[in-house]
Amino acid sequence: MAVEPASIISIFLGIFKILLSPFVKTIKWIYEKLPFKVILRKPSPKLGIIESAWQSPTWQFAKQGDKEIIAINTFWRITNTLPYHLTALNVFLTKPERVKGNVLIKNPESEVYGSYTIPKGYTTEVDASFIIDKKHVKHPEDMIKINIEFQDPLGRLHKLNQVVVKPFLKEQVGKADTLNIEDPSRIKNNLEKKVVAVLKNETEQYKVRGRREGRLGTVEWPRGTLEWRKADDKIQFLFENSNTENVNSEHIRALLNLYNSSSQRNKQVITKAVLNRIDKKSEYRNVAYLIIFFLFEIGHLKEGLNIALKKLKGDKANAFSDMLRILDFLLAFRYEEFEEKELNVIEAFVYATKEHPFQIKERINAIRVRNMLTNSEPVVSGSVVVN
Repeated sequence: MAVEPASIISIFLGIFKILLSPFVKTIKWIYEKLPFKVILRKPSPKLGIIESAWQSPTWQFAKQGDKEIIAINTFWRITNTLPYHLTALNVFLTKPERVKGNVLIKNPESEVYGSYTIPKGYTTEVDASFIIDKKHVKHPEDMIKINIEFQDPLGRLHKLNQVVVKPFLKEQVGKADTLNIEDPSRIKNNLEKKVVAVLKNETEQYKVRGRREGRLGTVEWPRGTLEWRKADDKIQFLFENSNTENVNSEHIRALLNLYNSSSQRNKQVITKAVLNRIDKKSEYRNVAYLIIFFLFEIGHLKEGLNIALKKLKGDKANAFSDMLRILDFLLAFRYEEFEEKELNVIEAFVYATKEHPFQIKERINAIRVRNMLTNSEPVVSGSVVVN
């Protein structure tokens, strides 16, 4: 009579268990007689979530005494996911050479940078800078790939590898003087002259409250409030509430007052006036974010983004990037105002450029998911109504 293979395997497993049983009992007896308790070590909590900030890392030639060196500046956003306040933070460069860097942490309660504590569950900005030998760069236009290690007070490391650092080109800064400067005295239309007054005033505000200070001129938004609370929490791409006051500007209010009090024909004049001033060759280049903000408010966002792709993309400053930044803020803090058609417009715009998109893509997805969860209206498909 033939024996099934499964039966043979079952027999062997039974014999194996019988033979192994005395050994298991012996190990259990020895464990119970141990004079100490064996405690399995829990995994240490992670240092935090570290991601690129809105500003790209840069390097430049410099002097340290009589020695020529390379100064590297990197910019990050760190979320403290440790179960305690992060009171100290070290940073090291491990490639192309190993050096200890300098860390500046943004004060959670102000715009000042220094040796500040990062509260538990809080997200803030961190600048990490390094000095390396000049030999690591052959040409002024070269990009450098570096490896960085952040270290917490207990010595745990968070590694960031293959970070691309671009050269800081000083000559680009001076090109601001070559921008086309508009003479308001030659503007005949009074409405257009008022629009220009707002843009010129915003330009001055940006000079003292611009990208270097982490600001956008007169634009205000909640600071340090969109964050991860714990290491195992869900990522929050949207603020706790959507409100028009979450992202606002006195200059936007001025333009809206002018627009809302105008006739339909004059509204077209105002819209055309701001659209015509989205240009990387214009003095209003750096305040394109305000123009896009205004166009969002009056329902002409698509026109503004289309012109930005043609006339602002590739600017020598941060104008195009700042424009993306205002979109990121609006999506994060005023998400209830975006319909699917606007999300589609922004999504197509972001994917049409290689510029760093902040978290625009993630926020669009989060808004769509939120809309699916909160939408109680029936969905119409052809002639069928689905509740």
